Amino acid sequence: MVAALLGIVGFTQLNTPLNQLALFATPTVTFTPTPTQPNTPAPSATATLTATATQTHTPRPTQTATATHTATRTPRATKTPTASETPTEIFTAAPVLRDARVPILMYHHVGALPPDADAVRKSLTVSQENFEAQMKFLADQGFTTLTIAQLVHHLQSGEPFPPKPIVLTFDDGYDDSYTNVFPTLKDFGFVGTFFIIGAPTDYGSPGYLRWEQISEMYENGMEIGAHSLTHRYNLGAARASTQDVEIKNAHKLMVDHLPNWTPLFSYPSGSFNQHTLDLLQELGYVAAVTTKQGTLQSNAAPYELRRIRIRGEWNMAQFLYWFNYWNARP
Repeated sequence: MVAALLGIVGFTQLNTPLNQLALFATPTVTFTPTPTQPNTPAPSATATLTATATQTHTPRPTQTATATHTATRTPRATKTPTASETPTEIFTAAPVLRDARVPILMYHHVGALPPDADAVRKSLTVSQENFEAQMKFLADQGFTTLTIAQLVHHLQSGEPFPPKPIVLTFDDGYDDSYTNVFPTLKDFGFVGTFFIIGAPTDYGSPGYLRWEQISEMYENGMEIGAHSLTHRYNLGAARASTQDVEIKNAHKLMVDHLPNWTPLFSYPSGSFNQHTLDLLQELGYVAAVTTKQGTLQSNAAPYELRRIRIRGEWNMAQFLYWFNYWNARP
């Protein structure tokens, strides 16, 4: 099915993950450049978490006064204006801007490293042991997992957030999302958001999720998003026609396979431009996540949600350190 869709891109099935190098590439053109992460200090093994995700204040609506006049015809030469003829003021409330500090964690592989793993693969892979320890920490601290759609709903509606909200995302659609991540999340009563690269999934490429696995996760409350068709391009530097193929064809695969799918997107390598944003809006996307580090989310920028990248080389003390570090920054 996808072979016809891929005529423009010339996608070739690969046996290695498509995005290992792209994930570390610096976007050529991007509205939200990723800050350089400082060198990891050597935190002590006794590091503890003190930061708590809290909702910031909501600005009061701005009122704009406009004047209208109601005139009454009269045959008299002079007449004292009545109350109905007095100009009245109509107040229109401006849209309410809301923001909240909600961490969105970004994972890729979860599981064992292959024997020939290079530095890129090592950084992308969190061990099963470390992942379970991180999930246990979140559960013990009372965090509540949200889907991205739920996060955006709270920001737009102003409904109160649950205690210590957090979002868990997993990029690229690797098969260890089904074998390792999915069971662990169910054990802790958590939900996660999984961003799928369309072409390798549709081709059944080794190492990637199959549609039946994605459907099972979806039916069990996991959230599914699109991560482009091939992950070959930094969209912010790509021509409009290339973006159309990468986004529209991936979108069609999701619509065809997942009933009542909520459109969500993750930018390959965090790269996008104005055409990308316009196209997502045209297709009805609810939100999109970037690779920009941070935890402050806003309903003014639902297509530019920030995340915290979780690295495979971190031990638990380093995980706690960086979790606290990004929760304390904008």
